[in-house]
Amino acid sequence: MASSPENQPSKERASSLEDLQYRLHSRTPPPVLRDKEFFREERHLRITPSWTNETAERRSAFYSLLTSTMPWLKRLLIVSVIFFFFAAGLAFYGFWRGGNTISPQNISVEVQGPVGGGAGEEMSLDIHISNENPLSLESVDLLVEFPESTRAPDALSEPLLRYRDSLGALSAGERILRTISFVPFGEEGETQTILITAEYRPKDSNAIFSREIEYEFTLSSAPVHFTLDLPKEVNADQTFEMLLELTSNSSVVQENLMVEAKYPFGFQFEESSPNPTFGKDIWLLGDIEPQGKRSIRIRGNIRATEEAERSFRFSTGTQSPKDEKQIGTVFSKETAAVSIQKPFITLDLLVNGEKGETFVVRSGQVARADVAWESNLDSKITDLEITATLLGDIYNTASVESSGGFYDSNVNTIRWDKQTSPRFAVVEGGERATESFSLGLLSVATDPGAFKNPSMTIEVSARGKRLDERGASERVELTIKKEIKIATVLTLSSRLSYNDGPFSSTGPIPPRVGEATTYTVTWSLSNTSNGVANTKVSAVLPSYVTWLGEISPVSEELSYKALGGELVWNAGEAEAGEGVGSPPREVSFQISILPSLSQVGTSPTLIGEAAARGTDRFTGVEVKSNARQALSTASLSDPGTSPKSGIVTK
Repeated sequence: MASSPENQPSKERASSLEDLQYRLHSRTPPPVLRDKEFFREERHLRITPSWTNETAERRSAFYSLLTSTMPWLKRLLIVSVIFFFFAAGLAFYGFWRGGNTISPQNISVEVQGPVGGGAGEEMSLDIHISNENPLSLESVDLLVEFPESTRAPDALSEPLLRYRDSLGALSAGERILRTISFVPFGEEGETQTILITAEYRPKDSNAIFSREIEYEFTLSSAPVHFTLDLPKEVNADQTFEMLLELTSNSSVVQENLMVEAKYPFGFQFEESSPNPTFGKDIWLLGDIEPQGKRSIRIRGNIRATEEAERSFRFSTGTQSPKDEKQIGTVFSKETAAVSIQKPFITLDLLVNGEKGETFVVRSGQVARADVAWESNLDSKITDLEITATLLGDIYNTASVESSGGFYDSNVNTIRWDKQTSPRFAVVEGGERATESFSLGLLSVATDPGAFKNPSMTIEVSARGKRLDERGASERVELTIKKEIKIATVLTLSSRLSYNDGPFSSTGPIPPRVGEATTYTVTWSLSNTSNGVANTKVSAVLPSYVTWLGEISPVSEELSYKALGGELVWNAGEAEAGEGVGSPPREVSFQISILPSLSQVGTSPTLIGEAAARGTDRFTGVEVKSNARQALSTASLSDPGTSPKSGIVTK
């Protein structure tokens, strides 16, 4: 019996692949290996020799590279050591031979001058520059930079910002002196700094080096002495006065002296002497001679609803050459505080029942004024007197009427006191009342030349006596002012013509059915006392009326919108007095109508109601003209025509 392949020796097997194939298809189970045989085979596992050889090769390459690099590192180290000793030798040589080099520490800049001086007074500095090096300096420049407010002694109006002097060569051990004069300006007590620089160039060198020092001094006085006098305590809404006095403290003329005020919140400027140069807070006083004086008086009041403290700030100096409304160099600043007390009485003036500071009324109407007052004291007020002064000429003096007061036409005042009413003899704390009067305003349309921008002022004052904490009688007073302005009167007129006007009309008169008739419409605009801006006149054309687009004069701006039929004349600026004492401003345009059977026996409307409106430049309110009634075919103004000339016929 032949033996099976598994019992044959391994050398007789065709190959390992055949052996594997046999095992896969054989029904005989494979022999079971014992544990110790398995572990013995596992213990004999070894890493493939090719891995070991690759690692060894890499290790060998690293050692080879390191070996080849080490000689170069050693050489670099040797070169570095040699360079270090060479540099140290050069440094030692330079230090040992330092006497032949230029050192900035051996360039000396010394300044001798006063530690303080008066602003506006000439000052001088002695500047010493020394070369303490063993070598000469080929080129030396002195540069002095002054504060912005500095002036030259021989030209005080021109700023002196910098000074440069070329000193030339400076030998070893040589010392140069320069004296610099200047005039400082600024506030009293201000510390100013001058930067002094010595620029030099060593021999046989193109490099420029410098040595800087700073010189400080203090302004001991201002060129203008400034004093401010104003009350420490005022009542709210009470007019008070401030006095500013300026005295020259300099031996030279101070040019273009300027004063600027910073008012607190609520301050109402009324007037000053002299008047401000710019706005209400800047005064240019011109030149002031040595020991010369200038003064400014300012009147105003402070609006406040409760007790408070407000500060006024004033500055004086010379006018800036860059901005005429600014102080270029400030000499001094003054601040003063005012304590605001609640007024002893509250005053208010209402015109036609309205409150405000400015009231706008219509020309020719009667205006009603009400003076409302109320005591703010806990104590009594004795001998109370309330006076309303009428300032202006736009009212009729004969029309002034007062309820309970006395009107004195000689001084244009209305007075309420204990003579007109006993209740003014003693007023209890917290008491209140209202006094009334009325006046008729003139019609400015009668003489627009005399009433251009018409206005008037009503000044209401309250005076009385009160007892202070010590029982002494104290006089108290309060004044308020209100302005009344009269609005201008715009007047619009319109006329319809057939034969008159700039256009030739066609068609039958009276109009007939089926035949077109053309008409000319003319608008005339007049204005009385104040200029009016954005003036416009508008009207609407009926749907059966045709706009022909003819305008005279052609310079006028007239527009028509087919959608809605609105016709607008944009008149723009209406000058004061136009049409009053001079020809009115006019525009003419042409329209046509083609009557229908439904209009037989009637006078169809050609253009609807027209009105002018614009903005009164003086009062700031919108003004509107009288409304002109619609024009119909019966409104012809031509000579020889009648209303029957406008009735449509067949």
